[in-house]
Amino acid sequence: MSSSSPQRSRSGGNNSSSSGAKEERPRFFDSKAKSMCWAKAETVPSRHLERWRKDTAGNIVCKRFCNCQGCLCFEYDHIIPYSKGGESVLENCQILQTRVNRFKADKDQVGTTQLQGFSCDIKFTEKARQS
Repeated sequence: MSSSSPQRSRSGGNNSSSSGAKEERPRFFDSKAKSMCWAKAETVPSRHLERWRKDTAGNIVCKRFCNCQGCLCFEYDHIIPYSKGGESVLENCQILQTRVNRFKADKDQVGTTQLQGFSCDIKFTEKARQS
C-alpha cells in the first residue's frame, strides 16, 4: 500500500520478517528526514531562509536552537505519535516549538488553535533595509 500520509503500524498482525523476528522501528528521525522536514516548513519573510522557519502552529523557530527549552527552540515531532504507531519518516515529521511539542506529547488530534495556546508568541518586525 502506497500513501503520502503518515502510516500507523498495526499491532497484532503478521508484521514480522520471515525469520519470525519482530522488526525494530527507528524511534528517531534520521538526518535526511530532519533536513527535509526543516526544508518543507514555512519560511519567515525578511529573515535568512536557511536559519528561520515557522512551525505548524505558526511559531518562529531558529535552526540553531534544536532540542533546547527557549522560545525560539524547536523539536522534530511525530505527527502521529511514535507511541501510537507513528513512523519516523518524513511524511510523519513536523517541526514544533519545544514547549508546544511538550504539550502535544502523545496526542494525535491536536488542532492548530490548541497548539498556539501553548506558544511563546514571539512576533518579529520587518528588518529595516540598509542603504
